[in-house]
Amino acid sequence: SFTQTDNGKSSSTSLSIHSKIISSVHIGPPLPRKNNNRPIMIQGECIKTTPEGDGLKVKERKSKISKHKAIKSKRNIPQKGDPDFLTPTQLRNRRKRRAKQKPREDNGVVSTNGNNEGRNNDRKISNHVNGKDPSMRYISNPLKAPIVQAAKKYFSSSPTFEGSRIDFHIHVGPLYEWRTVSKLAVRPEAALSKTETNATNSKVAIGLFLPQSHTLLPLPRCRAHHPSINAAVKAVTRACHEVGIVPYNEAGDATENEFPKSDATSEEGTSKIEARRRLEKGPGQLRYVGINVARGNGALQITLVWNGPAPSDDGSDSCENPNLKKLVSTIIAMSGTSQNASVNLNSNGVGSGLLSSEENGDVADSTGEPAKKRRRRGRREGKSFASNDLNEGLSEKEQSTQHRPKELNLHSLWVNYNSSWRHSNAIFAFDSTTAESSCWRRHYGPYAVIENLKFGEGSTECDKRQKSGRPIANPPPLKYQVPLHFPPNVFRQANLDAFTHIVGRIREFVFQSATMKESIDNIHRLPACVELYGGVGTIGLHLSDILSSLVSSDENPNNAKCFYDSVGSFPPEIKSRILYKQKTAADMIKTERTLLRNSQILVVDPPRKGLDAQVVDYLCEDGWKHLKLLVYVSCGFQAFQQNSDALLKSKKWKLEFAEGYLLFPGSDAIETLAFFVPKNG
Repeated sequence: SFTQTDNGKSSSTSLSIHSKIISSVHIGPPLPRKNNNRPIMIQGECIKTTPEGDGLKVKERKSKISKHKAIKSKRNIPQKGDPDFLTPTQLRNRRKRRAKQKPREDNGVVSTNGNNEGRNNDRKISNHVNGKDPSMRYISNPLKAPIVQAAKKYFSSSPTFEGSRIDFHIHVGPLYEWRTVSKLAVRPEAALSKTETNATNSKVAIGLFLPQSHTLLPLPRCRAHHPSINAAVKAVTRACHEVGIVPYNEAGDATENEFPKSDATSEEGTSKIEARRRLEKGPGQLRYVGINVARGNGALQITLVWNGPAPSDDGSDSCENPNLKKLVSTIIAMSGTSQNASVNLNSNGVGSGLLSSEENGDVADSTGEPAKKRRRRGRREGKSFASNDLNEGLSEKEQSTQHRPKELNLHSLWVNYNSSWRHSNAIFAFDSTTAESSCWRRHYGPYAVIENLKFGEGSTECDKRQKSGRPIANPPPLKYQVPLHFPPNVFRQANLDAFTHIVGRIREFVFQSATMKESIDNIHRLPACVELYGGVGTIGLHLSDILSSLVSSDENPNNAKCFYDSVGSFPPEIKSRILYKQKTAADMIKTERTLLRNSQILVVDPPRKGLDAQVVDYLCEDGWKHLKLLVYVSCGFQAFQQNSDALLKSKKWKLEFAEGYLLFPGSDAIETLAFFVPKNG
C-alpha cells in the first residue's frame, strides 16, 4: 500500500512510479481490435483478438513445455560432423531425385507393396488420375453435365413438341467399376514430360488421350474401370517392360526398318543391339491395348494392336516380329499357362492359335492318345506338344521362367495388325471383304466372350435416391436364352449392365402395345421388324419371340458369325423368323424397300453421328405410311436432336416416349431412348 511521508520528494517519486504501474493496467471497455488481428502485448501477456467477436481477447501463454519441445526439435537436426549430416548440395540433389520419382508414381509405373504405405500411395495415385480423367469430370454430380442439362431443356421446352409435355426421366447407374470395355493407347512414358524429347528409350505408359489431343493420360487404377481392366493394364505394362517393347510414337521416323524378320544373328556380337536401335528409331511397336471383360467371372479378352503388317497366311511366320512372340507368350504365361504351349503363330485366319479346354476338348490326336495325357507326358519328358518355334526367340533365362504363378485371369488373347498412317485415329484395322480378316489373329482362348442380359435385376442409383422416379424396365422374360457373342472385332457396349435396362424398356414397350395384346397368340398378327445399325443383334434378338419376322443389318462383316451363333441356340420355330444382312443403313434403304414396306417396327441404334441422311429422308417421305413404331437409341444427343427435329417438323411423326440413361456417369454424355409413332396411326 502507498503511504504519505513528510518528505515531499520521496512522496512524489513513489507516486510517479505508482502512476506508471496504474497507467499500464487497462481498466474499462475492451481494447479496440488491431488491424489484421495482430496480437496485443500487455504486461508480458499475449492478448489475441478473434475476427468473430469485437474486442474479444483470448490469452495465449507460451508454456515452458512448448519451448522445450521447440529447442529439442532444433537440436535433432543433424549438425556438421554427424553421420546423417547433408550438405546443401546433397539436400538439393535429394529434392531433385524425389521430384523425378513423383511423376513416375503418378503414372502408375512404380508398383507399391501391400503395407499401409503402399495402399496410401495407391489411393493418392487414384485421386491424382481421377482428378484429370475427363470421364470423371462430373462424377460428384453426373446430372450436372452440360449435355444432360441440354437434354432436359430440349424435352421440356422444345417448340417441335407442339405443347405436349414429355416426362424425360434420367437413369443413373453405378458410378464406379462399370466399364467392362476399354481401348487404351500405348505411348512412351518419357513423352509425358515436356523436358524430354527422346521417348523411344522410355518405358511403356497405357492410358487415354485427353480431349481433342494426343496427350496421353496414364490410367493405372481408374475408378470407372472394372477391376479386371486395371489388373490387365498392370500386367501388360509389366510384360512390355520384361520383353523390351518399344511403345508407339507418332513423332517417330517411319522410314526405318522397325520390323526385322529375324533376330537369329542377335547372339553374334552387337547384332541384337543394332536391331534394337533400328526399332527405337521407328514409330514403335505396340499402338493400343483393347480389353473386354466377361462379366460373369471377370476373365479378360485382351487385344494387342501391333504396328506392322500381318504375317502371311501360307503357313510361314518368317515375317513375324520376335518381340511380339515374346510378348504374347509372356502374357499367356501370366495366366498360368506354359509358354511352350501358348502360341502358334503359323496361323490361318482368326480362328488359329491355342484354344481353351472348352473349345479344344480332350480329343484324340493322330497318335490315338487323349490330348490331356499327351500334354502331361510331354512335360514329364521335358517336351511340349506345341511347336518349339516359340523357344527360338527366348534366352535360357526366359525359358527357365516358362511356368510362373497365375497373375492374370485371361479369357483369350488376340493380335490386331494395324500399319495405318500415323495420323489415323483408327484403333483397329479391319478388312472390308471378309470376316476372316488377315489383320486379326487369335493366339489363345475361345473365339468370343458370351454375355446374357438379365432384365429387372437390381436398381439404379437414381431410382434409389428418387423414390418417385420412373423404375427400371421389368419386361416379361424370354422362354429361351439369348447368348450374345462378342469377339474383339465387333462393337460391344462399354456399360452393358446399364444398356440392359434400355433393351428391357424396348421389349416392355413393344410387348405392352395394343397391337401386341391382340396378336400375342397369333404368329400371323405379330409385327415384323427391321433393325438398322444392329451390331450382333443385341436389341433385335431380345424381341425375336414377339415378332413375326426379324431382319437385322450392319456393315461390319464380323457381325454375321456372332449373330447366327446366338440364333443357333434358339427354338426351331424362332430360327425360321430371323435373318441377317451385311449392309449399311443407307444400302438397306436403297435396296430393301419391299422389306421395309412390309415391316411395322423399325429399330435404329446409330453411331454418335446419328442417322444417315437416306434414313431420315425415308422416314419423312415414305416410312410413316407403313411403320407403326420407330425405336431410336442414340449415343450422341446433338445428332439425335437434329434427327428428332427433322421428324417432328415433317408433321408425319410425334414423340410418344423418351428417357435418358447415363451409361458413362461422370462424363459429358447421355444415351437417349425415344419412341416415335406416325401421326396417322
